[in-house]
Amino acid sequence: MARVGPSSDGIPVFSLTIDPNNSSRLWVGTQFGGGVFRSDNGGENWQSMSNGIQERSLTIRGFTVEPGNSDVVYLAGEVASWEWNGTPLDGIGFDLTKGAIYKTTDGGTNWTRIWFGDNLARYIWINPNDHNRLYASTGIFDREAANSNPAALEMGGVGVLRSNDGGTTWEVLGAANGIREDELFFGSLSMHPENPDILIGAAGNDAYLFALNREIGAIYRTENGGDSWERVLNLPNASAVEICESDPNMVYAAAMTGFYRSDDGGKSWEQQGGTGDMRQTGAALWGPPDIVAGFPIDMQCDLQNPMRIFVNNYGGGNFLSEDGGKTWADASKGYTGAIMHEVTVAKGNPALIYASARSGVFFSNDGGENWQGMAYGAARAMEAFAIAANPENANHIITVIGDAGPRPKISYDGGQSWQEAKLEMGEHGFHEWRAIKKMAFSPTQSNRVVGIQADFECEDKSRNCNEEGHGVIFSDDGGQSWQRANLQQGMGTELIFARDGTAYLSIYPSDIYRSTDGGETWVLVTQNITASVQRHDPDSSGAILRALAIDPQNPNKLYAGITGGGIMLSEDGGVNWQLSAAGMLPETSVFDLAADAAHPGVVYAASNDAGVYRTTDGGESWAAINEGLLTRAGVSLSLSDDGTVLYLATTGGGVFRLGTPALTSQSSQTGSEPATGSEASPEDKQSPAIPCLGGLAPIGLVGVGWAWRQKKKHEITA
Repeated sequence: MARVGPSSDGIPVFSLTIDPNNSSRLWVGTQFGGGVFRSDNGGENWQSMSNGIQERSLTIRGFTVEPGNSDVVYLAGEVASWEWNGTPLDGIGFDLTKGAIYKTTDGGTNWTRIWFGDNLARYIWINPNDHNRLYASTGIFDREAANSNPAALEMGGVGVLRSNDGGTTWEVLGAANGIREDELFFGSLSMHPENPDILIGAAGNDAYLFALNREIGAIYRTENGGDSWERVLNLPNASAVEICESDPNMVYAAAMTGFYRSDDGGKSWEQQGGTGDMRQTGAALWGPPDIVAGFPIDMQCDLQNPMRIFVNNYGGGNFLSEDGGKTWADASKGYTGAIMHEVTVAKGNPALIYASARSGVFFSNDGGENWQGMAYGAARAMEAFAIAANPENANHIITVIGDAGPRPKISYDGGQSWQEAKLEMGEHGFHEWRAIKKMAFSPTQSNRVVGIQADFECEDKSRNCNEEGHGVIFSDDGGQSWQRANLQQGMGTELIFARDGTAYLSIYPSDIYRSTDGGETWVLVTQNITASVQRHDPDSSGAILRALAIDPQNPNKLYAGITGGGIMLSEDGGVNWQLSAAGMLPETSVFDLAADAAHPGVVYAASNDAGVYRTTDGGESWAAINEGLLTRAGVSLSLSDDGTVLYLATTGGGVFRLGTPALTSQSSQTGSEPATGSEASPEDKQSPAIPCLGGLAPIGLVGVGWAWRQKKKHEITA
């Protein structure tokens, strides 16, 4: 099985199904690689069963096993555009995908493709009274159909497929059957457990909902096996539906914008957990009070109690309601798929940390063993990027949340309430589509905050990324109001303060600026320090400076983390630079740095492809410290000011910790030891911090990353 992700650590399991005829038999499908695996002993051993799969890029979205015959299995798949088109082909927001359905009649030894079409296949249902009658739903909210016309904003789609001969031939159930032409993306489909002619589907697409600026998305119901469909609920971007097996009159429907329940088999609906529309109210109306629910991917009713409903959400997590959807609680401790952006530890308290993730903002006051969301009020949105804590008051935090607009959100009570900063948008103010990518509090002026306004991910060699940035802004009132600094152009990639208040800034790709007045005025120190760094990957965007660190004992000594270049070092305040990456993998990409103020010469580097490196000799040599680290895709580091605890945020693996904080209100101690979990010497920092998991052990992993899958009655969401 090929591994995926920036560090090639990810095992791309995308779907998991339990055979309803034999609970020891499991089916697993992978993302992109077309991998099919079967276990006959409950997951102890696996065998590859991919013979006959034609597409190299097939993502397997689910399996359906024929009732009473485990040899007959169907799988639904997605074909990426780069396979069917030869090169990647995006629509207005997502990949233009095709879909495939495969069938095996010998338990997976051989597969035959029985359908190939213009949108991905997601759910497959078998009529329990006639196994030759099949239904398949096509499309999902975050893909576009291959038959779309993005230039004309024509969304295309397929609708629902039906076969009466076991998949040999298929008919399309679409506009001619009562489904609107702009609602042919059926991301979810559920069959009545007692009357298979009753099916209920959820239709919606995120890209076209916003591009066309009209109500797109609904719940559809048929009572005659799909011959005709009734639009029973207007629900923009509907993405999940479930008929409860224990009481088929109870049906649930969900979108990010609302959660609904029907008590009459899907004929009429009542919104649960609030009323209105998130797009008008500005707040999500369902889910736990401290976490944004995200996009519902799949739902499962409790088989004994239909009022208990589990939901798996993309960008949110796994949630449980025990009162039919009125109130919700987090249904899992941790989530190994979390895509993180930044982590920061409070000054003087190694146990208190804040994190930003695709699923919002979170905090932990016990070193990450447990996490709580902070998605209240103005911060109730997804895609949290920058986050910073005031070194003089850890309850004063600032974050930028992409889905809540470019204005920073400020809290003075540790994230329990938020207010929005004052930013004048427009021609002479701040750019309305360029949020703050990075923020830092001045160590000498507690209310001074400096930020860089930029595109978050501009590293495309075909674009001028400096046109995507709008320089530096600063605040003198803790983030309430902001002013523009003298540097008003260019995309900043890193911002850092020295102990004495001197600030350094990098502008794409690797220009170094310095400020001695707390970030108001900036002076160019040197240009393009990575010009001599050669990358051998022809598809790379060149060597880019992504991280800076200042030696706490020598403010003229700077470290720079380079994508595709490892580490560069300056001994003269950033004027001259040289490579200093001995011990690192060639062309490793360093995304963040953390210098240990309590232990001279100790610096940590987070690589997005090779894990964490540490130097104990001021950068002359580096060594990997990855024992216990489940993914090496590091993006952000934060080291406690006493050097005892190091936190690592990752892409797709959540947050990891090296060292164990004392669970006191203030854990900073004079003469404390470096982050080892036990030993004092920096060379020993690989020793386990949490038993059995090694030095960098996973802690409460917040949020969700790429969590999407279907289930049926006997399937598990993956």
